Amino acid sequence: MSLQSVPRLSFDFFSSRPIDVELSSSPISTDAGLLPIRQFDERIRLTEQFTAALEDKRDPAFVEHSLLTMVRQRIYGILADYEDQNDHDTLRSDPIFKLIADRLPEDPDLSSQPTLSRFENAVSIPDLWHLRDVLVDLFIQSFDRPPRHLTLDIDAFDDPAHGAQQLIMFHGYYDQYQYLPIVITCAENDLVLLVGLRHGTCEASLGADNDLRYLVARLRTVWPDVHIHVRGDSGFGVPRMYIVCRELRLSYTFGIGMNSRLRELSDDLLKEVTEEYERTHQPQRRFFATCYRAKTWAYEQPIVIKVEVHAQGTNRRAVVTNRPGWHVLPSAVYDEYAERGESENRNKELKSEL
Repeated sequence: MSLQSVPRLSFDFFSSRPIDVELSSSPISTDAGLLPIRQFDERIRLTEQFTAALEDKRDPAFVEHSLLTMVRQRIYGILADYEDQNDHDTLRSDPIFKLIADRLPEDPDLSSQPTLSRFENAVSIPDLWHLRDVLVDLFIQSFDRPPRHLTLDIDAFDDPAHGAQQLIMFHGYYDQYQYLPIVITCAENDLVLLVGLRHGTCEASLGADNDLRYLVARLRTVWPDVHIHVRGDSGFGVPRMYIVCRELRLSYTFGIGMNSRLRELSDDLLKEVTEEYERTHQPQRRFFATCYRAKTWAYEQPIVIKVEVHAQGTNRRAVVTNRPGWHVLPSAVYDEYAERGESENRNKELKSEL
């Protein structure tokens, strides 16, 4: 980009060195930070694979902007915090956005807001299924060699809505109108494998069993011997999730809420731990492992209960698992489950930073 010769302004309020400001009549952008992301995109071909999943039903005789150009406009706009399509009425002439879309700064402008709106509304249900495949394809491509073990973390998070979007509902716990998406991430490389948009008041585990069937089928097609472990909080610790994990030969660890029976089972240990804390004034943590069957379960299952006493009081938490060695090393089973907290950072990034 050529710069016109214009006068410089100098300031000396910065003590260590003078400040020179050069004005330019050439088009300038504040979004140059997108350029290295575009370089990375060139390597993993995300936007290319994204675009290939979409069907273009437009008449070629009237097409001015390719699907790839519009996909890059929209994705990079969101990355740069331009979440509204109206922003693109200005960004369409931005030199950085033109470069991202493989145009020179002096080339014609990119798509306008109405064009982008028509593009997004043209996306069909089959397109969405194909886009779901793209995330899994990218995940598979991220491995240089077949993995022997994968840990899949399933979670739900609130996605507040501020208009009249379809399927938003008021959720009393979150005190807002929202969606409640489901997301599945991999603990081994922090990648997102699946994201599903769901209505705002659905139960946390809605559709998670079918999502697992889809993912496991895709992964075992390329890695037939991979061992898959599934983790989720108590919202996913429901009978149909235990059933699907057994059906698919998965190991699992799910949270379970402490009820009166679990408290009764761990009362003696809580008493011992409390006495030890009162004697030493040091935080105490012990584990209790046994088999348990709730009324809604078809069979008895192993559970691990953590009993903790410290200056803030007592804390009892439980997980349901089918992991080998649960009765020998219950602390390892629970601590490995607690590591799923790191996967929640992916949810925060998806919700707050993208």
